[in-house]
Formats: sequence, structure tokens, C-alpha cells
Amino acid sequence: MRSLVILTFLLFAAPAAVFAQQDAQYTQYIFNGLVINPAYAGSRESLSVLALYRYQWAGLDGAPKTLSASIHSPIGDKNALGLYIENDMVGVHNRFSAYASYAYRLQFNNNARLQLGLTAGLLSYRSDWTKIEDIQDPTDPNFSNVEDSKLLPNFGLGAYYYSDRYYIGFSVPHLLKSDLDDVSKLSKYSQHYFLSGGYVFDLSPSLRLKPSFLLKTVAASPPQADLNLNLLIKDMVWVGMGYRTGDALVFLAEYHMAKGLRIGYSYDFSVSKLSPYNNGSHEIMIGWDVARSKPEKVLSPRFF
Repeated sequence: MRSLVILTFLLFAAPAAVFAQQDAQYTQYIFNGLVINPAYAGSRESLSVLALYRYQWAGLDGAPKTLSASIHSPIGDKNALGLYIENDMVGVHNRFSAYASYAYRLQFNNNARLQLGLTAGLLSYRSDWTKIEDIQDPTDPNFSNVEDSKLLPNFGLGAYYYSDRYYIGFSVPHLLKSDLDDVSKLSKYSQHYFLSGGYVFDLSPSLRLKPSFLLKTVAASPPQADLNLNLLIKDMVWVGMGYRTGDALVFLAEYHMAKGLRIGYSYDFSVSKLSPYNNGSHEIMIGWDVARSKPEKVLSPRFF
């Protein structure tokens, strides 16, 4: 259980680690955009359903495990709605989130769109200190209660501009700062800022290359960047690799099946100070894009 205590302290006390885990981390962020940007809602131009499971730092006691699900769709030409839920477990702490999103969509003559998004919802935090009861000191106020919980409202904003070849987005998913002393004993929940972008190049009729990035920052911590390079083969199979600064080398693949079904897998090879204590991170994704009945001037397949 000692590793559980160390992990809990690192994630909720050390400034750099707080940045990494206050918002759940995803390697397949390109295909899971609603969790970081409410303006992503409806951008796949279909009813899009997605479920994702991430097991971070496998083999480390108390390592983060995240399960998320989202659904979003355009509503007419100008509007889009979305919903996502997320359950994130780290050490003795559990965070459950449920958010509804709205995006206003502007169409431009160059076949590009600008979407402006708003999200609002609730975050439920719970800490179960019985998981480390074998070393619990009754006189230590950090471990004085068996279980603590807190329910917090929050809201966020985002913008997402995309065309058939590129996208760029900026978001602040949780604008309200929250004091979690009643729950984690060691941390505050801070604003997170996300800047993302990508471009698709044609290499041949059957090959496309897509570089992309995600820049993440939060107060009192250094920025972190995800830098990825993906190859699309015959508009069916994505294969790629990337680097998350100070954290991991990543490898991913996604396969587009018939009738809008897609599955994806990614593996992160840790290069941080935790690398000797874990076996990497795994992420599994399954999605389904249901075509709209009304013909639209959209791209198929979608690259983002």
C-alpha cells in the first residue's frame, strides 16, 4: 500500500503532477474531442457515439483508470448538442463528471466551420481513505475521515475551427476554481487550458499524413505538449506515434469498419520518473458515427 500513498501524494500535492491528473489524460484525444472542447460537438457531421477506457501506469498500485462515454450531433445547420460522462479513479480518489455541451456553428464559403461551444455540468469527488487504512495515522488530519465527498458545479467554453484539411481549437473546459480540501486534503482544482491543431497531407491516392498537437497548461505547472504523427492507409486504418513531453512515447492505431464503426488502441511507454514502477498505459476506444438522413456538404471520411 505504500506505493498507493506515494502515488496519491504525487498526483495531488506536487504541482507538475497535479496538472497531469486533475483532468483525465487521453492519448486518442483527436477522436475524443468533446471531453476537452465543448465546441467539438457536432463536428463529425453525424450522430457520434464513443466509449473509451484508459488504464494509466499499468502495474502501479492505485494507478489512474478512466472510463468515459460521449454522444453528440448537429441539430440543423447552426446548432449542435453533446453529452459526456467520465469516471476517473486515482489512488483513493474518485471523480465522476457529467457535462452537457452546446455549440453554435458558423459556415464559411471555403467549406470551413467555426464552432463556439459552452458546457455545463457537475463533478463529484470522493475519497475513500480506508484503502490505505493499514498505515493510517488517526492523529493525522489528512487521514482523519473514513470517506469524504464533494459535489461541484462547473462550466467551460471553447472554440473549434476546421475544414477538410485542418483544425485548430482552444478551450477552458472548467472555468471555476474549486477548493478540494474536504476531499483530497492536498489540492485545489484549477483552470486547465487546451490548444490543439492538426493538418492532413496527401502522400498518394491511398496514403495521408496527419501531424497534430495538443498543448495543455494549468497554473503553477509547466505546459505539457502531445506531439503526434499519424498515417492514414486507404482511408481505413490510422497508425501513428507521438511524444508527450516529460511523460511518454505513444503508439496508436484506429480501424474504420463498415457502417461508421471504428475501434482504436493506444499504448504509452512511460519515460517519466515513474517508468521503473509501471508497465505503460493502455487505451481502448470504440466509436460509431450514424449518418444523418439529410445529405450534407461534409467530408467523408472524417480526419478529426
